[in-house]
Amino acid sequence: MLLLFVSVPCIYASNTGTDDLSDENGKTDKVVRKKFFNFSYLSDKIRLSDGNFDLRDLGGVFDEAGDIVNDNVAGVRNNYGFSLTRGRTFMFHNKPIARLVSIGLDAVFFDVSYSNYTVVPASLGVTVPGENDGIFTILEERTLNKMEYSLQVGPSVTITPGQKLTIEAYFRYAPTFSVLMMDKSFAGNYASLFVTGASVTFGKLGVGMEARLGSAEYKTFSGDLSYESGLKTSGFRAFLQIRW
Repeated sequence: MLLLFVSVPCIYASNTGTDDLSDENGKTDKVVRKKFFNFSYLSDKIRLSDGNFDLRDLGGVFDEAGDIVNDNVAGVRNNYGFSLTRGRTFMFHNKPIARLVSIGLDAVFFDVSYSNYTVVPASLGVTVPGENDGIFTILEERTLNKMEYSLQVGPSVTITPGQKLTIEAYFRYAPTFSVLMMDKSFAGNYASLFVTGASVTFGKLGVGMEARLGSAEYKTFSGDLSYESGLKTSGFRAFLQIRW
């Protein structure tokens, strides 16, 4: 009976969890939240493309990201847009460097977005084939819908000043399939997009903002309109974040 009485308090003390969160110096380990989910308000512009972005032109990507912040990018702005993003960070090391900084690789497996525009089709190079190989341009405003599904991958730096505060900055490449719909005509293609931004989270809830830009050569799938020209998209996302 005496042995049983002594062993019960010892077992209870070992399961309180305080020892599991401490290192050999008695300091509490930082909790780095690696998974995230974003709900974003999307604002962007589209315009005729004068060239595609690629991984060999990162200087141009960062230049245009700066123009997005200063609102110096030309084009037709969307009426409204939103997106949902889910991903996680794979850390290159088990514990934060100096108990503060973590370096990792962000991987986003689910990123869907929708934008609605009011455009003059002729301004985007959209035409209507006519009789005898003629081409007609549409000068009246039309509603344009854009839907996209993306993957994202890229490096990130996460700072954890305290147990609950998380600050992350990142740059990602986002291969995307983009679809346009106007007047029952569908067009789409692969698009090369880049995303760079930052977020601040306290506990599980936070906010963030990111610049998003890229280009695509759209091809008509169905309907009468012809999307034979490339388009660039440039804009930003302001998002609410859940991190766990």
